[in-house]
Amino acid sequence: MGANPTQAQGVVLFFIAFTLIALGLAADTSFVALGAGLAILAASIVLFLKCKPWEHREE
Repeated sequence: MGANPTQAQGVVLFFIAFTLIALGLAADTSFVALGAGLAILAASIVLFLKCKPWEHREE
């Protein structure tokens, strides 16, 4: 698996999303933090799906 900036951005967004979701659940179900965490999680999934075709490309 090669490293590229898009994968790094996806990992960073995933960690931020995980932190926000955990914060939202710990703060007596804060819907703002949960919503933001889920939105950022969706963005990280989009970035990972964008990287997927690059992994199987022959060079």
